[in-house]
Amino acid sequence: MKHFFTTLSAIALATSMSACAEAGPKSASNLDRSDIENIVKEYLLENPEIIREALIELENRNDAEDMSAAMKVVSSQIYNDPRDVVIGPKDAKVTVVEFFDYNCGYCKRSTSWVEGIIKDHPNDVRVIFKELPVLDRGRQGTSREAAKAALAAARQGKYLEVHVALMNERSLSESRIRNIVEKAGLDMDKFDADRKDVALEQHIDDTYKLSNRIPALTGTPFFFVNDDYVSGANVPKLETLVSSALKG
Repeated sequence: MKHFFTTLSAIALATSMSACAEAGPKSASNLDRSDIENIVKEYLLENPEIIREALIELENRNDAEDMSAAMKVVSSQIYNDPRDVVIGPKDAKVTVVEFFDYNCGYCKRSTSWVEGIIKDHPNDVRVIFKELPVLDRGRQGTSREAAKAALAAARQGKYLEVHVALMNERSLSESRIRNIVEKAGLDMDKFDADRKDVALEQHIDDTYKLSNRIPALTGTPFFFVNDDYVSGANVPKLETLVSSALKG
């Protein structure tokens, strides 16, 4: 509400200054508070879209400020968590971070793009995968189980293969998760032991806590491309950001 009145005050000031300028020096000096209020009221009633535009702009600026402040605190957790699966060189020109859920339809849509940039730019793009099973209720569900399966597969060097297969599966179940892992050729005894490791649970829980500290992250998928961010599976925007960063 405070921001709302601040915005209206700014509009009123700009409108009154414009009105005074049009009235001329002598007339402007004779305008009292009531005159200015009437001018502003009339102008806003004739142009109500200005309030909407101003509030949208204010919200965008506040969001940007909130993100900037948050990034100063959580940047290291986003880009430098040694537990995360990372594909690509550390000195890559472009770092892409994805927060995702294996049951998220929009995440599934962006999987081929993520897989593509890894294959097309092996020396220039680094991808950091953030397992964020937000679609489960509580700590039980196929999103979390799939996340643990992928992280366990990473311990046998099979993360990307399992990750893509899980994303390409329309509907996940425990039997389908195991089938994907078996097809990837994992040592199943080691896989089962790793999947039960409490460290994987802690890793996922920490990623969830991290997501709550990023103001713009309200769902999956959510991407960072270097210092920029994209909410949702907006592949054209992601492609533009990556292409621009590669040229820079």
